[in-house]
Amino acid sequence: MEPNRQQPWQEQGRPSAWQGANDRRPQRPLGAGEESGRAPRYTGRQPMGGYPLRGQRPRQTTGPQAPQAGSQPPWTSPTPADPFDEPGEAPELRMDRSENLYSREDRFWDHVESAQEGAHTTRVTSSPKAEGHTLRWLVLIVAVAAAVGFLIYGAVFRVRSVTVEGCRAISQEEVIRLSGISMGMNTFAINDDQVEAGIESNRYLSFVCVDKQLPDKVVIQVRERTPAAQVTYCGIAYTLDNRGMVLEESQNTSVKPDGLVMVGGLNIRRCKLGETVQLQSDRQMSVYTELLVELKVMSALNDVSELDLSDMDNLFLVSRDGYTVRLGDSSGLHAKLRAMLLTREHLNATGHSGGTIDVSTPVNPTYTPDD
Repeated sequence: MEPNRQQPWQEQGRPSAWQGANDRRPQRPLGAGEESGRAPRYTGRQPMGGYPLRGQRPRQTTGPQAPQAGSQPPWTSPTPADPFDEPGEAPELRMDRSENLYSREDRFWDHVESAQEGAHTTRVTSSPKAEGHTLRWLVLIVAVAAAVGFLIYGAVFRVRSVTVEGCRAISQEEVIRLSGISMGMNTFAINDDQVEAGIESNRYLSFVCVDKQLPDKVVIQVRERTPAAQVTYCGIAYTLDNRGMVLEESQNTSVKPDGLVMVGGLNIRRCKLGETVQLQSDRQMSVYTELLVELKVMSALNDVSELDLSDMDNLFLVSRDGYTVRLGDSSGLHAKLRAMLLTREHLNATGHSGGTIDVSTPVNPTYTPDD
């Protein structure tokens, strides 16, 4: 009995090439064997029905062929058929189908996978409309915050009160005018360097700091320069403060103003009104400043009439009550000046006047009266 080679996709009742038009024999399942009458078990890597593995070219058929006598039936062959091959009894079906269906290696199948991936991406990606809406809200929030900040910056931080500390001879109005700070200006717009330059354009003023007490108060701290010493240079008498600022100049060198220390022995390189005097020796300038500042702190500036700095290892000063004070070198000037004041006070209390006080060793001062 001849087998019925029925393919799975054939319509039920369609005649096979192995049977006649009027033959109605029962159809056997694909791959059924004659011995057992049931379909063989699929155990191999290749598909059932003799389909080839992936990558093999499909077998071409030319039409229905009858098995030769003595040949092995196709459903009992150990080699499966090609799943992309058309059944031999229906070659006309192959003519109606795309060639891409017969090769898994063809780019046809990539388009299917790309379409599936694109659909998935569309589901998980947020829409451009939603992103644009979020961006507009973000821009609006930033704009509102900037506007509020600008209003606060412009309306709140405005100068409404300016006070000056440290001035006595010069009025507060003059200091404020020199500082360049005006009512209503932005507090953060105040430049400390510009304020300092403006205040110190007056040689009698020394800038200390500007205190911005937010949001609208400003305190300017200054220090007034006072005359402390007088020097003569190139036939001109110059009045200096205790830090060497040239406050006044005069061509009359014979007049000795009261309360000023006549300083001699300075090696002056430049002396100009409104500037700090420039000396040849930095050490000499340092000693001048230290001595004049210490005398002012001790309230003894008016007790000294002369100061000689010609020899830095043998310094002298003369008090207004006639004592010559030997200071020695420039070390320990604070202790030496205190020893001078205490010794002078003791001598005046005991009825002495004039003479020489040696405080080069401040812990053991000595006194030598005039002959």
